[in-house]
Amino acid sequence: MDQMLPNLRDLLRDIDCDGAVERPFTWRITGAETTIKAAVHSLGSCGLIVKGRDTLRLSHEARVFLDREDTDYLAAVLHANVRFVGEMLREIGSGRSHAELNKAAEISYGLKWGTLDQVRRRSSWLRALGLAELWDHSNQVVLTDRGRSLRNALQLTQTNEIPGFTDLYQKVPELKPTGPLTLAALESLDQNALAHRKPQLGYLAGGSSLDNFRVLADLASPSTTKDDYIRQCVDQFTVKKSSAEQTLWTLRALNILEQVGMHTFAPAPVAVEWLDSGNPLDLVRILHCKVALVGEVLSALREESETGAVLRWLTLRFPGHRLSRGELTRRFAILNDAELIERIGHTRYRITPLGELFHASLPCLERTEAHSPPHRENQAARPADTSSVAMGNHVQEVLDAAFDSANPRRFEEAVAVSFRLLGMEVEQHGGPGKTDLLVVFWISPTRRCRVTVEVKTDSAGVVHENDIKFDALEEHRKIHKAERVIVVGPDFGGRLPQWAKKKNIPLISAGNIAGWLNRSRFARLFPQELFDIIFSESAHSVWTSATRSLEAIGQVSSALWESGNDENDIEFNEGALTARDIWRMSKGTERNPLSPREIEDALSLLSNPLLAASVRTKNGEFIATAPPQLVAARLRTFADALEDGLPGLAGSSASDHHVLSPEQEEAEAAVRNPGRATPDVAPEQVRRWAKVNGRPVSSKGRLPNSLVAEYLAAGDGT
Repeated sequence: MDQMLPNLRDLLRDIDCDGAVERPFTWRITGAETTIKAAVHSLGSCGLIVKGRDTLRLSHEARVFLDREDTDYLAAVLHANVRFVGEMLREIGSGRSHAELNKAAEISYGLKWGTLDQVRRRSSWLRALGLAELWDHSNQVVLTDRGRSLRNALQLTQTNEIPGFTDLYQKVPELKPTGPLTLAALESLDQNALAHRKPQLGYLAGGSSLDNFRVLADLASPSTTKDDYIRQCVDQFTVKKSSAEQTLWTLRALNILEQVGMHTFAPAPVAVEWLDSGNPLDLVRILHCKVALVGEVLSALREESETGAVLRWLTLRFPGHRLSRGELTRRFAILNDAELIERIGHTRYRITPLGELFHASLPCLERTEAHSPPHRENQAARPADTSSVAMGNHVQEVLDAAFDSANPRRFEEAVAVSFRLLGMEVEQHGGPGKTDLLVVFWISPTRRCRVTVEVKTDSAGVVHENDIKFDALEEHRKIHKAERVIVVGPDFGGRLPQWAKKKNIPLISAGNIAGWLNRSRFARLFPQELFDIIFSESAHSVWTSATRSLEAIGQVSSALWESGNDENDIEFNEGALTARDIWRMSKGTERNPLSPREIEDALSLLSNPLLAASVRTKNGEFIATAPPQLVAARLRTFADALEDGLPGLAGSSASDHHVLSPEQEEAEAAVRNPGRATPDVAPEQVRRWAKVNGRPVSSKGRLPNSLVAEYLAAGDGT
């Protein structure tokens, strides 16, 4: 404690002499060396330092403090700029422990700190200023006479004056009884059902507030025609007919409305139960049953409060259900309306006691590790995709390294590995006058786009304008003959996003990269598509196109197979379907209906002779030739055929990372070391075995190593 004030005076006087940010600084008492930037960072926004682009200067208050040497004045300055400084004097009262003060900060001031660190920092300053003492025998913070005097002189914040703060924490929470239909829907949820909920709420005219849900449901009460519902929606919300129709299908998918006739809709029974009870929590329960990561947001808010941190938490625990910031905001709005959470800052929320009670009553999706993809049907027998596994394993390293400001090279390496996993060529440079990374995007045979990458870490998680020198970025770009520049960091704040936009320099957060890695495990993009995401602000359309194409293949393949095994379809049309038939079937599902073009593209792929998953008849109809599981297996054999023998995939093909049997290890070793003795393998025997067991094999040429290893692992080759 006796070093804090002398250190502060030394730092302020040193800055007053020379405000350069990057120059070295030595703490006089201990002799420890650091930089002005690092020393000032520990002060935070306390009202003593005014930050410029590359320099610092003292505030008026700092100069007054140095002139007067008045520690009470310094305490008042800290109180005016930092929450829960003067208020801590009030909460200490006759003496309280750090744990009790931390609880008071949470309940009365909306400061949900996960550890006692913030409270201890404040009490350390109060003790250094002579306003409080720590009594060892009771481990309590106790005010001195000066502390009590200053407490009475300061203007302290009242709880009801804190923006966004409510008295929800003062209420005794009580859960109203759940309706029987809603309760039955909740009880039917198992982990498989929770994993396969809709990823998004869907479009709703008027927004996603609880009041608007009620209005939209009432428009269909007791029943209405499709045309009448659309007309009412257009009149009330001034939206286009297409938007009104999309609202109708969204409500149907959410089990708020149901189709009761050819063109007639009405509130679903579970929605009628909610409307009659007037209990907003029942609506949240209905949405939780149909939409992914509704109740799970409450799980995240039990550990995090800032929006970005909540997104990272959900991404790591549920990697198969990536939420956009907009989707998370919609969930926040719904939970806030139901008083399950409350807003305590511009981008911060906390769970209320009612939310805690509600969360405990809700079946939620179990957490999975970031590298474990969500369970999907028919996935058990799927061979491991090593690059996908590597992507999943690397997500946490990207997020952690972004905050490791003591080791910036770690984040540079993590970003380099990420871009390589995503298919780019990467050169690592670093050092004075050089860019951190040079990334090459293969766009076409005649164009390869070179991009310089500036990588920044920050222990607080936010890179500001003072951390970036745009002139240096332009110089690096010219040196490396690059077309574009990007900046990568944990997140960005201050005026940096505005300045970077004017310079046409994209800012890529660690969360962005983690999201690309997670999504690419299930919907792989080419480098030119990722280039569009970064530089054309078309992330939504690119990812939507990638995922929709995958969904189209799955839906069309399943529709053909179902029709080929349906007795009525076989009797009516020999199990054959047209593109229009499949489009009509798609419109009746809860998923977003496929467009005719998407269906035609999927049929074109499935009926290609190379894949032969379906056959086109003379009448322009299509029939299935195999179930979707076998279609997937054949597609994987194409991937294996592409990977075998390609030098660029050494170390990344699935077979390289499987646990090998002794026979496979011997075969792989023989390939790596031709001089060693190899098993006596006759190519004719391998080809014959491969044909019998349905393995793709050429009639001539070199046999793939993986095929030889598989043959040897079979023992007698049968």
